[in-house]
Amino acid sequence: MYLVTKNFQGLFRIFYTDRDHGFASFGSSRPPLSWRVFKSGNCWSVIRRVRLISGLILFSYVTMHLVAPALGNVSLALMEQVRPFMQAPWETLPGQGLLYASMSAHLALAFYALYRRRRWRNMRAGEVFQLAFGFAIPPLLVLHLVSTRVASDVFALDPTYPWIMAIFFEFDTLSGLRQLGVLLAAWVHGCLGIYFWLRLKPWWGRVRQPLFAAALVWPTVALLGFYSAGQEAAALTKNPDWIKKTLQQVGSLGPDLVEMLKLTEFWISITMLFFLVVIPPLRFLRHRMERRRGLVHIRYDNGKEAVINQGVSILEASREKGIPHASVCGGRGRCSTCRVRVRAGGKFLPQPSEAEVKVLRRIRAASDVRLACQCIPACGVVEVTPLLPPSATAKDGHDRPEYLQGREMEIAVLFADLRGFTQLSEDRLPYDTVFLLNRYFDSMGRAIEEAGGHLDKFIGDGIMALFGVDNDPADGCRKALRAAELMSERLASLNQGLKNDLRQPLRIGIGIHAGAAIVGEMGYGRATQLTAIGDTVNTASRLESKTKDYGAQLIVSGSVLGVANVMPPDRLPADEITVRGRNEPLAVHVVMDASVLSEIIPELTDDL
Repeated sequence: MYLVTKNFQGLFRIFYTDRDHGFASFGSSRPPLSWRVFKSGNCWSVIRRVRLISGLILFSYVTMHLVAPALGNVSLALMEQVRPFMQAPWETLPGQGLLYASMSAHLALAFYALYRRRRWRNMRAGEVFQLAFGFAIPPLLVLHLVSTRVASDVFALDPTYPWIMAIFFEFDTLSGLRQLGVLLAAWVHGCLGIYFWLRLKPWWGRVRQPLFAAALVWPTVALLGFYSAGQEAAALTKNPDWIKKTLQQVGSLGPDLVEMLKLTEFWISITMLFFLVVIPPLRFLRHRMERRRGLVHIRYDNGKEAVINQGVSILEASREKGIPHASVCGGRGRCSTCRVRVRAGGKFLPQPSEAEVKVLRRIRAASDVRLACQCIPACGVVEVTPLLPPSATAKDGHDRPEYLQGREMEIAVLFADLRGFTQLSEDRLPYDTVFLLNRYFDSMGRAIEEAGGHLDKFIGDGIMALFGVDNDPADGCRKALRAAELMSERLASLNQGLKNDLRQPLRIGIGIHAGAAIVGEMGYGRATQLTAIGDTVNTASRLESKTKDYGAQLIVSGSVLGVANVMPPDRLPADEITVRGRNEPLAVHVVMDASVLSEIIPELTDDL
């Protein structure tokens, strides 16, 4: 109910809030719900909100409908005892109005979705199943709706669970199978809808497993109870007195009323079939009308071009022409994974709606970035660049730090490498080599993370780490120095633990440099990660190599100590070295044993 209430509040704001002035417009000369809402594109936001609210209401109804069958595992009598409590919210006038309005709205929007969808070939399996189960519900449900709800509301019948289960298992097994089918179809359809909605939330990963388990266990328990109660009811039908007594409680209908119910069922089915039949001609008519208004050219950065009718979004153009384009939410304007940079032709695009602005603000998008699913060019030529690969996932649409999108930052970069590991591993089995490397990487990786650094990558037996990515450069440089000290300490502990397995202890060389670097998520598909490139990275790698020449454990550039605001003492050797790729000599400080770095530079202990 919290989810329903929350979305009702959002729908209320869309209808009754004056977005131009930020206050409710009751009593205003401007109507709160006017053509301005639809002209601004917020009609799609209203449609999505109505579909979500009506879907949640119907799913709540189905969930409560499964309570009684689940209790059938105990007894048929218990099913009947809880029936009034499960039906009470929906028996009231507001409850019935809410239920029937939700059913009508959800079904109408389903037909509208069929009409509006332009391409079927690229539908994902989950969307196909959701659509199939959704449209299977009405023909399966209509018999139950007429024989229970209509019969109860119009003819004052009171179908009880014992009588219904007796009909399903003894007198009309086909109706029982239809009832099972509609419950399962509604449950699967609702679960898929909730999945498509919640998977875009940042916290989805934490609740996915419990919700998946509940989605499997709850209907399974209900089905077992349905069967158990049905068997009990079938046994009761062997007693004529029980049948007579039950009919007196339920009530009965004459032949004329039964025919009327059948006729009602027939016309409901015909009406639904009519809408299904009329949609294809309407789609064809829309296509012809759009084509007469003129064509739009969508040009992509890879040289491909899509020529489409007016009224087609950029995302739909990509799908029609077979151009891979990310869209986790299926074009509903919620995930932001379809976003594109508009290189030219922005004047032919409508102004972003409030819903699109909200999503773009969430991901901190630049002014030339738009959601492809929400952009419907009016005419002309529009040039775009998709910003995410087709393999993008829901997490790519979450609110993320700005630096992940790529920017130049002042950071500290640490490189570390094992000395003489090739010779050390020559006479070892592959298993022993992998075991030794994993122990080393575990110790060094934990040291870097404890110091507050970001472990970028392992390169052979080398390590690259970044510091200051999510804080100021001075703090990053201090953390990089602290990481070097921890790595030296952990290496000593590792050597002590492996002293019986090593002919000589492991040795390490560390280089640290600070400066400007380009930081962002780079890579392809699952190999994408936060990393940095630039001269600062190359220089840190060169300093690590120079530790071999000095026989030292750590070489740190003067810029690191300067940015960290610590004064190098006299006993910290200083030198100027020539680094390949740099024209001017670089001031560095050489540390023979990084484990005593805090003793050499006492200022480090003040902040760590």
